[in-house]
Amino acid sequence: MISNPNAIYYACIAKGTTILAQHRSQEPEILELAAKCLALAPLHHSMFSQTVKKRTYTFSFDDPFVYFAIFDAELVKSEAIRFLDRIKCALDEIMKGRPITDSDDFSPLCFQSQFDPVFRESTASDLDLENSLQGENKEVGVDSVKGKRSVMVPLLGQPNKSLKKKKRVVIAEGNEIMNDKDAAMENKLDVCDDINGCSRDFALSVPKGMANDRQKARQVWKKHVWVVLLLDLFVCAMLFAIWLWVCRGFQCMKS
Repeated sequence: MISNPNAIYYACIAKGTTILAQHRSQEPEILELAAKCLALAPLHHSMFSQTVKKRTYTFSFDDPFVYFAIFDAELVKSEAIRFLDRIKCALDEIMKGRPITDSDDFSPLCFQSQFDPVFRESTASDLDLENSLQGENKEVGVDSVKGKRSVMVPLLGQPNKSLKKKKRVVIAEGNEIMNDKDAAMENKLDVCDDINGCSRDFALSVPKGMANDRQKARQVWKKHVWVVLLLDLFVCAMLFAIWLWVCRGFQCMKS
């Protein structure tokens, strides 16, 4: 794909000066310019490129064919080469390995109908390709939703009556989908016990590993609290003993 399709002013496949297929912009002089370039094509090269007045003229040779294009000078060279290689591969697929000789006579634009889709695909921008793929994905997504039936598997045993009575919205195709209220209720598991007409809610049990971690953390916290309290008590006792030694008992209080 080309990042900027407008950077391709002209492209063609030629045998000698006979153009077999071409892609051109709306410039009226571009065909005359391309014919002059093909007449002056440098021979004995596998590839030739030259930039003049902000335009790059690129030739790629694969005897007896010539692949020629006029690009904007700002187009990355790797994209230009990849574009010409794509056209070359398309011609190889059309010819299917049939040997070409100098005696073979090709009429002008004889491959134009085969290369119109190739040029359109090769000059499509990445954004156009992405939008096309998104459109296809949307169509596939809509079709895949039709006829699809969601299956609800109970977490514990058989579903009870309260779960069966939940409202469901039935669409025309006969599929069942939950409304927002039911979806919120499905995320909460209620295990009911109808003994003696009472209904009790049981919370899901916490994993043993998590419970053990919480218990260990609580024990460590208690130990830290006791250590801090004992240190405070020891410091207070030391300060009180020093005060008694300095004041020789309670003499300071008597004075």
